[in-house]
This record gives sequence, C-alpha cells and structure tokens, in this order.
Amino acid sequence: MKSTVTTLAALSLLVAGPALAGKKKKKDKGDEATAAAAPAGPSVPTTPDDGNSKKFGAKLMSASLNNFSPADTGGAKFKYDTMTFAADNTWKAAAWVEFDEEKMECTESGKWTMEPAESDKVATVAWTVDKTDCAGRDAGAEVRAQLTLSKDGSIDAKFR
Repeated sequence: MKSTVTTLAALSLLVAGPALAGKKKKKDKGDEATAAAAPAGPSVPTTPDDGNSKKFGAKLMSASLNNFSPADTGGAKFKYDTMTFAADNTWKAAAWVEFDEEKMECTESGKWTMEPAESDKVATVAWTVDKTDCAGRDAGAEVRAQLTLSKDGSIDAKFR
C-alpha cells in the first residue's frame, strides 16, 4: 500500500511538471515582441473589402472637407470650416453657427462609415454626430453624402 501511494505521488509530480516542483516556465520572447509590435489603433479605416473602397478610404485620411454646410438649420447659418476623417472611423470638424449676425465657433465629432466606392476617388459616406457644442445641434444627427476626392487634397460633397 505504501509503495502505491509513493508511486502515485511520483506520477503526480511528473504530470504536474515543473510548476509543482517550484520551477518557473521561461517567457517566450516572441510573445513579448509580438505584443510590443502591435499598433495602438488601426492604421487604415474599416471600409468595404473591394479594392476601390480600400483605396478611397486610405486617400480620405489625408483629405479635408472645407466650407461645407451639413444641415439646414432654419434661420441660422451653420458650416464646417474644416472636416477631417481618421483611420479609426472617427471624424472631427471645426465649425461655426451664425444667429442674427453673431458668429459662434464650435466643434463636432463622431463616427463615419462608407458604402462600396464607385471608384478610388468617389464614394458615399455617412457620418453621425456623437459630440457637438454647436448651438442648435444635437448628438445623433446623421449626414449622408457622395464624396469626391481631388488631387489637391480637398473633398467635394453632394448630399445623398
């Protein structure tokens, strides 16, 4: 009986391995290198999988939409001075609202998506406002426009 207990104890040490014997497993340096090499965020936007959409999405990151009125605000004037799109599918805009000849600067930001691109220069993009400090504007507003990218880095937009 004593030999059976001794045998079982020896087998359990063999099965459990170095952890029970007080030995630590060496870290694999490849795991650390992989974790360190992983980028902090996306470097390219999430777009439809076709080639034109991927090319359009990459070009969109270096372009800006200037002097664009994303909404009809009734008696007030509202315009984005500049709007830029980021690789993490977010956007931000420096804007202004004008009531009774009083101009107030403000900002908006949110998320964007796109439909499959017509070409590497034309696609329909939708963006939603997540944050705004613009008078008369609310989070949740959505704009859908056909964007055309120019060689000079500007964007032409037409509502869709």
